[in-house]
Amino acid sequence: MAKTPRGGRGILAPDPTNRGIAPDASMGYPSPPSDLTWQQLSRTRGSSGLRQYGGWVREEFLPQLRGRQAARTYREMQDNSPTVGAILFAIQQTMRQVSWRVSSASDASNAIEGAEFLETCMEDMNQPWPDFVSETLSMLPYGFAPHELVYKKRDGRQRNTGVGPKKRSSKFNDGKIGWAKIALRGQDTILKWFFDEEGDVTGLTQQPWFGGLIDIPINKMLLFRPRAHKNNPEGNSILRSAYRPWWFASRLEEQEAIALERMSGTPEYRIPNAVMEAAATGDPGALASIEQFKKIVTNIKVDEQMGLITPSDTYENPDGTPSTVPMYEFKYNVPQSGRVAINFDPAIERYKLDMMTSVLADFLMLGHSSRGTQSLGVTKLDLFFQATEGWLDSNAAVLNDYGVGRLWDLNGEGDDTMPQFVPSMPQRTDLDSLGTFIYNMSQAGARLFPDNDLENYLREAADLPELSEGQLSEVSGVEGPASTDPGVQDPRRVPDNAAAATDASLQKHIAGMLARRLERGNYITIKSKRKKSR
Repeated sequence: MAKTPRGGRGILAPDPTNRGIAPDASMGYPSPPSDLTWQQLSRTRGSSGLRQYGGWVREEFLPQLRGRQAARTYREMQDNSPTVGAILFAIQQTMRQVSWRVSSASDASNAIEGAEFLETCMEDMNQPWPDFVSETLSMLPYGFAPHELVYKKRDGRQRNTGVGPKKRSSKFNDGKIGWAKIALRGQDTILKWFFDEEGDVTGLTQQPWFGGLIDIPINKMLLFRPRAHKNNPEGNSILRSAYRPWWFASRLEEQEAIALERMSGTPEYRIPNAVMEAAATGDPGALASIEQFKKIVTNIKVDEQMGLITPSDTYENPDGTPSTVPMYEFKYNVPQSGRVAINFDPAIERYKLDMMTSVLADFLMLGHSSRGTQSLGVTKLDLFFQATEGWLDSNAAVLNDYGVGRLWDLNGEGDDTMPQFVPSMPQRTDLDSLGTFIYNMSQAGARLFPDNDLENYLREAADLPELSEGQLSEVSGVEGPASTDPGVQDPRRVPDNAAAATDASLQKHIAGMLARRLERGNYITIKSKRKKSR
């Protein structure tokens, strides 16, 4: 059986040409009717190819990056590596600045009421909403972030007596069902997963640090993942590509520290051959001496206790007189390449750059070296923001499809009133480029001012207060909206003979805005205002 190419009339048909393509009318062959029933068409035939056995996911080929061992490895990376820590800090702080607003399904009154109800659910959880968002971001280093949905009935303040089930208080007393919390279930406690016959995830088994095993069904969970290749419930950590350079950088830093501690050389202790021969015959004194010499070369390091006492005996000349060759000699053998000691910095810096590049955060290295320009930094920063925005959209989709959808089902609400969470990513505006663009537009003859909307937009971009209605009228000189009749002379329009005066005024206006902005830096962030409905 072969699948009909897009545009063919058959769904699945025999392939008499034996070329793996089902013929249709466009290929010169008659298109036979489908021979599959609806039950066959709606049933899953293939597999995602995920490597899992009995709920144990083995998609990763490195043992140290599988299961709970992977959680421990990624924890070590983010806690012990300043480079990885800087990457995650930049990403998480950027995503924490996002404003989460609720968008109503429509302008109908019941849809607006649904949006307001969802906002109250955000405010009525036992955990602050920013803390919940912060915990969802743990999906970035670990690859996934499972959260358990815990509901409550909103019956106002409740008092727990310690007898019976725990009662959950609410700020509201409308009798509806809301969220008590959406709690993270630690990645290092996830033992295995449950899959159905079609390969879809149906739950997980958690092994906490105390107590027995806990099974959590998928209908009571939200599973956040930065990437869902093969529908792998454990996702793919953004640090996966950074693991190899992190491993090499860590080993090189350890070797560098050892080399510095040992004064960049290998300790060598020369002793008489007679002592070694006596030790080989089992002489206790010689054996003790050998062990002592071993401790000296093993423990010698640069610290406050550094020091060495050695015998001053020398070998005898053939005539029996003392020579100048000492019997005991301690020294360092320093490996050199052309009399230049090994420099670990270039290799370590290269691996650090690889770690940052793997997550598009190499802009953090700008300013620490002589390479890089401002335009290059802007481009890299834009790519970083686009990747961050993609993760936010993925989290919002999980919240809307599974979090809000299940909440609406529990309350018996219709889908036509179901709102959605919309993350508003902070916008980064280059005021120098914006000012140059506006100036070039004015030079080309564009009539930009007076324009109330443009004025307020520029003020918002520069983090300046908006003009009030009275100020807008004073600036324009005329109250009320501008006339759209081309036959009516509108005082808001700049006459042609005043173009030069307009250009001079515009230049002065833009120069003042840029001068005020220079005191705060080149780039700004526009934070979206929270809205209850749309």
